[in-house]
Amino acid sequence: MLLLPALLLLCTPAQAKDLGNRLAIGANAHLGSVPALSVRYGLPTGKPALNIQVEALAGVRATGGTPADALAGGRVLYGVVAEDNMNLFLGAGAGLNVAAGEPAFRVQPVMGADFFMFGLENLGFTAEWGLNLDLGTPSTFATSASIGGGVHYWF
Repeated sequence: MLLLPALLLLCTPAQAKDLGNRLAIGANAHLGSVPALSVRYGLPTGKPALNIQVEALAGVRATGGTPADALAGGRVLYGVVAEDNMNLFLGAGAGLNVAAGEPAFRVQPVMGADFFMFGLENLGFTAEWGLNLDLGTPSTFATSASIGGGVHYWF
């Protein structure tokens, strides 16, 4: 019975992972089915626990004899929970997604998490899930999940 209060007294408050005014370069396949080069920038906010990021993505996959798949777009990510080794975020993205030679404008609301391993504080692994709304011929609507599908190094 006294164990819980004793543990609470020993706990130290977690410091948020401050990504403000930092640049990250990495890769993911979150906005489309094409693995894309990703560049993220954490906007300076004055509060370490408040993380707002902008991201630009671009990728191409070409295989012999089939039309190339391509992706170009951007996203805004807003951190809702910031911890020392994990940030949970909500976001929105938009871009041009070309699959099997058919172009479509993609809109994507998303929720995800960035994980930072102890000892590797600048290397973030990302898992995301959300919705893909493709406006093209034909227009489609589908859920998306990209567990462990992204990695970024923060400078």
